[in-house]
Amino acid sequence: MNNFHNVNNIASFAQQQNSQNRIKISVRNWQNATMQDLLNFVSRNARVTLMDATIEGPLIIAYVMNKDMASNVMKWNGANFAGNKLKFEIMDNNNSSNSNGTGGTIEFLRQFILNRYDPNSKMLNLGGLVSDPILIQKGMFHNLSTQSRMFPAMMKVASKEPNLIVESINLADNKLKDINVIASLPQTFPHLKNLCLANNQINRLNALESWKNKFKDLRELLMTNNPIANANSYRNEMLRIFPKLTILDNTMVRDSTKLDSIFNFPIKLQQFYFENDQLGPTSTEFVTNFLNFWDTDRSQLLNLYTPQSQFSLSANTSVPSSTIKDADQNASFGYYIPHSRNISKMSSEKAIEQRLATGQEQINTIFNSLPKSKHSLQTDPLGYSMETIAYPQVNGFLVILHGYFEEIDKPNVIPNTNKSNSRGKRYGNSHSSSSNNRLGKKSFDRTWVIVPMNNSFVVASDELTVRSYTSNSWSQPVVTPVVPPVAAPAVPIAPAAMVTGPVTLAPTLQLPPDVQQRLTPIQLELLNKLHLQTKLNAEYSYMLAEQSGWNYDNALKAFQASVQNLPRNAFIQ
Repeated sequence: MNNFHNVNNIASFAQQQNSQNRIKISVRNWQNATMQDLLNFVSRNARVTLMDATIEGPLIIAYVMNKDMASNVMKWNGANFAGNKLKFEIMDNNNSSNSNGTGGTIEFLRQFILNRYDPNSKMLNLGGLVSDPILIQKGMFHNLSTQSRMFPAMMKVASKEPNLIVESINLADNKLKDINVIASLPQTFPHLKNLCLANNQINRLNALESWKNKFKDLRELLMTNNPIANANSYRNEMLRIFPKLTILDNTMVRDSTKLDSIFNFPIKLQQFYFENDQLGPTSTEFVTNFLNFWDTDRSQLLNLYTPQSQFSLSANTSVPSSTIKDADQNASFGYYIPHSRNISKMSSEKAIEQRLATGQEQINTIFNSLPKSKHSLQTDPLGYSMETIAYPQVNGFLVILHGYFEEIDKPNVIPNTNKSNSRGKRYGNSHSSSSNNRLGKKSFDRTWVIVPMNNSFVVASDELTVRSYTSNSWSQPVVTPVVPPVAAPAVPIAPAAMVTGPVTLAPTLQLPPDVQQRLTPIQLELLNKLHLQTKLNAEYSYMLAEQSGWNYDNALKAFQASVQNLPRNAFIQ
């Protein structure tokens, strides 16, 4: 029995020694294949097994058993793999570092970060790290491998520093080609308001995609002197990725006041939204007349377009989810793809530029190449929704219409499909086939920039996106409150109490009978308290309660945070 015990101890000790002697290796330029493909490549050619492999940003980190195996792997530096040249590097072995060395590095980084932090402006200046003489002397930014480790290490140290309250970060002049090494920035500083990435080498539009909707409070972004800033859709991409961005490269791109009112309670769902009373009838008249001529005689619309007016068409060929009601899973886009300017599908700057129609002649050419259609705005209003907002830059307004149309006949001019056949395949379609010219229903989004002029209108810009048909663009919300279990009510009321009998509502809290019947006594009591406390009318009291999860404390906080933005008619008159 004791012999077996000793054997186990010896085996455990040997295994521990082998683990301590392992060599840590990093691999770059493998991304065109899978990690398993890379492991198989090394095993087959270097006759070495990479163990405990993991993906860390752009690197694969793995281990080999000894220095001889590591030397064999290093011989394959520069080898062609999946279209790239592999880069192997032996890394410092964490297991061989003593605790004093590791602790010393952490303390050094901590002091370095604190020295670069301004508590008055709440700004952390991490600009020019690659040329910082102290970091260079320490060898911390000696090459790409050390850089890829030091940025995350700094973020980890910063996240554990309680006195580091950061609202602004400067990451300029760091030779960044993407955000892989700083990908953890939103986790470390989720409430960042200002970010500078100027004077780097970021050149891909989707380079910041992994940060989409992660910086909830980011208001200002500086990207000057990055190749990405020259892309056609750069501004739109940044606005899409950062929902609260108001200043981009020192230029205001959104109205901060309007943005605050949108993101603060309450967001009232409206099928037709007009920023002011004057825009309502004006935009409604424009859209009604425009669609009428679009369906009957498009040539009559050309007078609205000037030599500087622009029109672009985008075909969104993605297939809607099968869970969406009445979704068309097999839509045909053959008539649209030859003119489509869907930038996410196009890599050629020349093609993107050529497919922007400018002036009456070019616009008319595309109009005649699109199927004849029928909109049903008058007979099926629930199929449409519209927003109209002022556009002071051109002394006009912006109209955004969502809805659907029926394709009732072929275009007047059939596009030449032979020239664009290869591009059609990129969309998953070959529009040379007659089946892809099939007529049917389409959903659409259309945005006009309208400039009133001489008792008429001028269309400065017209963007049409055509996509697979899905049912109603607008559906009236159905109020279905969550009813908590009787045995354990989930809705807290302050002060907490069980409400068992009928609830007497304030005379000013007039609820529709069907809504009142669906609410539990607990919810009615909470609603009544909110109504009396906030002086909101019945509609807004209900919205506040519902959007706060029927939690009294959360509702009061939401009200206090947004009371200045509420319209006068939200309160008891």
